[in-house]
Amino acid sequence: MYVDVILPLALPINYTFGVPVQWQPSIQVGMRVEVQFGKKRMYSGIVKKIHFNKPDVYEVKPIKSILDKEPIVSEKTIQFWVWLASYYMCSEGEVMNASLPSYLKLDSETFVSLQTEVPINELDLSDDEYIVMQALFIKNEKNKKP
Repeated sequence: MYVDVILPLALPINYTFGVPVQWQPSIQVGMRVEVQFGKKRMYSGIVKKIHFNKPDVYEVKPIKSILDKEPIVSEKTIQFWVWLASYYMCSEGEVMNASLPSYLKLDSETFVSLQTEVPINELDLSDDEYIVMQALFIKNEKNKKP
């Protein structure tokens, strides 16, 4: 099973991704899925179409996860996005990106900072959490120096 996914990018086409067997019964048009696009970039996109046609032009990657339990966008809304993209001569991804609130979007650029006003008991942290906290603390101290 394959899905065509609208990605929040200015792409001339929608790309096809494979659906792992365990998610095939639950995937629906209008759901957000997490996909890898390029070597390292992760995006959330909207499932536009479900089908069984493997593309010949490129290697299909599997979706990484389904982000919703039910569709967040109706098929009518997706049809409207297609019309808007055609009318305004832009991509469906640009229309989707402008339409969805930012908290529903996912991309691989994330900023992490240390919240110094929150007390942290270092004994409660795992080894990995402690290492990350120390790295953030060191980065925070370097940024304070003139």
